[in-house]
Amino acid sequence: MRIDVIDTRAGFEAIRESWDAVFAADPYAQHFLSWIWLRAYLSRRGRWFILALREKPEGSPYVAFFPLRVVTQQDKKTGRFFDEIIMAGNFAADYTGFITRPEYENNAVAGFCAFIKEQRWTHLKLDYLSGPPTRRDAMVRALQGPLVMFRDSTPKSPNNINNCVYPVVTLPATFDEYLETHMSSQTRQKLRRFLRKVESDNSYRITFATPETIDRDMDILFDLWRTKWAPFKGKERTEKLIYATREMLMDCFADGTLDLPVLWHGERPLGALANILDRQKGVVLFYITGRDESWTTPSPGLILHGYCIRRAIDMGFKEYDFLRGNEPYKYMFGPQERPITCTLFKTRSGENLQDKLHPFSVRFVYEQALRLYKTGAKAQSEVAFRQVLETVPDHSGAEFGLANLLFEKGDFHEAELSYLSISRSVADPLPALLRLGETRLAQKNYPGAVKAFQDVTTRAPFHREALYKCGIALVAAGRRNEAAAIFEKLQSYHSDDMVNMEYAEKAKAALARIRMSVAPASTLAGSVIVTGRESEQNRRWVPPKVLH
Repeated sequence: MRIDVIDTRAGFEAIRESWDAVFAADPYAQHFLSWIWLRAYLSRRGRWFILALREKPEGSPYVAFFPLRVVTQQDKKTGRFFDEIIMAGNFAADYTGFITRPEYENNAVAGFCAFIKEQRWTHLKLDYLSGPPTRRDAMVRALQGPLVMFRDSTPKSPNNINNCVYPVVTLPATFDEYLETHMSSQTRQKLRRFLRKVESDNSYRITFATPETIDRDMDILFDLWRTKWAPFKGKERTEKLIYATREMLMDCFADGTLDLPVLWHGERPLGALANILDRQKGVVLFYITGRDESWTTPSPGLILHGYCIRRAIDMGFKEYDFLRGNEPYKYMFGPQERPITCTLFKTRSGENLQDKLHPFSVRFVYEQALRLYKTGAKAQSEVAFRQVLETVPDHSGAEFGLANLLFEKGDFHEAELSYLSISRSVADPLPALLRLGETRLAQKNYPGAVKAFQDVTTRAPFHREALYKCGIALVAAGRRNEAAAIFEKLQSYHSDDMVNMEYAEKAKAALARIRMSVAPASTLAGSVIVTGRESEQNRRWVPPKVLH
């Protein structure tokens, strides 16, 4: 067996036929592992990858797929970043996992776990893993060892809801049969009475979202949901949940896999449901609801679920899935519980396996290092730059960032060596050469500084900052006539750019001091060190282009 890693949109598009075949063959496959749902969801996510298992011969069909993502966190105590591998659908999918042809299940577990053990991560989170318990047990046996420990990570619910079960109604051939076999006599009578009332009274109606009404109906759903849950979840968290859920449901609507019924009394919406339709497996998945809490009877929730169950039976669906959580109201519809599991694998060292960042995290951590630097968190920035270099020793951007930190701490010799190395290895050496010149000035190596600045102006003849600093270095080296010629040229440049105008004014002042012979060379040379610590814009600290 061999495992291919698919981590591009084009690669995912190319395997649809194979994915659908495996999905159809796996009796435990569910909509959050379908190709159509993942296509939309992954298009809005970064750093995802899919493990694809097949027989060794090139071109042989795939027999199992495991969609995963890398998430990177920062340790608050040490400032170091660490990586987590999670299942790709987590945070939107109520449960997820992998899909496999039944005859290859053991191969899939062995192959996926062997691959994961070779990856760089601190945590592997199998949150809400679906499928038979044997899958989870086999993964535990394959993954635990001298470097990795595990524990159950089922979250505790404040209202005692067990989120590691999902109630599912198996749908019979007719709605009457469903009522007789799944509901208590009292609930059955109530539902029949409510449905008759809604369907016989013209003041009531149930509508389903269309392209023309979807935005309105989404607003109704989430306005009702917000009213109930915002006091418990807080405004900020509520709005984040609404944004993410709405985005995912709109993707489902675009794919033709969403039903959004709304119950009305006149022009007053009483309740709304969002049901995802898994046509491949014949399952309706109830995702979210909102109801007018001030309306008492008839019950909007009972009516809408009863109506949708009847509709699902008429459309030939096999199951009505209430998704994660054993909330009491779900049980009036006669479901049976199915288990899911949450398991956390953690390295015993508390660091990534192999003590390096995951390859998918290098760019992310580098960008975090830049952000930390720009916000003044220099110590944390240094930790992040060093982590990048531990993983990719020739990462020019991280080397440049670290060199800047060394310069600012006064470690000029080490900074000089770094700038020199960078200038010889990147496609655009100008930022490194400029800082190389400043570092040599700081060490009073004036001839060396002149050479570095001249290397910049050879490549970019109108680089105002390099010209000005070259003039300063020439003054410090006692070559005032050459410096005066540069300042003369620089002050005559015309530009609407404020930075360029600033250097023209500085050149004018420097030229005046030379002509008046009142400024010692050391005074002018010292001024460039201040310039080297000016604003981000003036210093032009632009990370060099890197391939990592």
